[in-house]
Amino acid sequence: MSSARHLKTMSEKERDEFFDSFDLVFCDCDGVVWYPLRDFIPGSADALAHLAHLGKQVTFVTNNSISSVKEHIEKFEKQGQLKIDEHQIVHPAQTICDHLKSINFQGLIYCLATPPFKKVLEDAGFRMTKENGTGIITSLQDLHEAIFGGDSVEAVIIDVDFNLSAAKMMRAQVQLQNPNCLFLAGAADALIPFGKGEIIGPGAFIDVVAQSVGRQPTTLGKPGEDLRRLLLDRHPGIPPSRVLFVGDSLASDIGFARTSGYQTLLVLTGGTKLEDVHQLPDGHPQMPDYLVDCLGEMAPDKPQPSNSYSALST
Repeated sequence: MSSARHLKTMSEKERDEFFDSFDLVFCDCDGVVWYPLRDFIPGSADALAHLAHLGKQVTFVTNNSISSVKEHIEKFEKQGQLKIDEHQIVHPAQTICDHLKSINFQGLIYCLATPPFKKVLEDAGFRMTKENGTGIITSLQDLHEAIFGGDSVEAVIIDVDFNLSAAKMMRAQVQLQNPNCLFLAGAADALIPFGKGEIIGPGAFIDVVAQSVGRQPTTLGKPGEDLRRLLLDRHPGIPPSRVLFVGDSLASDIGFARTSGYQTLLVLTGGTKLEDVHQLPDGHPQMPDYLVDCLGEMAPDKPQPSNSYSALST
């Protein structure tokens, strides 16, 4: 049986003690605040407004590079009562941009990611190399052109790329044989929610490239060690024990947060179900401290969770 505490079973005094135990909230978006690529989950906006009313700092830590930071902000603005600033969103494309700026990087980049991700880099002034050939491999000559054609690069970046191919990973591997070529990763989830379940995430492909070149990337998305250091640096005055991390993934959110020393709250409107938690032994590194059926249970009126996740997902 799970050792995680469900907020709905707490007394009023215990709930007050819970809210008094943290000053900063790191909150995932997809599956927590809204359904992936869909609308806000009922009650989540009220919960976020309640946290703001209590004076809690809230930062949104997302691995969703399909949507830009601007698009995230526009989605929050549609709720009316939520005023979210750009600095409150930690987005893998932006954290990679910040990292490249911090080291004064000016070289050429080979980027395996979505168009919105690449646009963030381009808007920041970074240069991308183009794919070689037609993208369709029908001969060894096509493969040779896809892997070895074009300019050498000074950085390889891997995030979510729905048009990823073996040839692209081979080209990345060849470029990374140069020890001076930077190896960066954004989102590193092994699995990502999609439809009624989960599909292979970018972490699996990052691991393939990493194993082929014998070195690990600097990972600036969840659950990367480098992102952990970045989050700690953003709020140096707040001890990890006074941070609550809210997410829907045992690995990318809860495991990542526990390793960071944060308190953890698992929301059951995303990729993790209650039975998944019950299967964890006590003391498991992905065991959350607290559970809610939906984020809205943090609001005073405790709305009931919606059961429409599967219907709304695509």
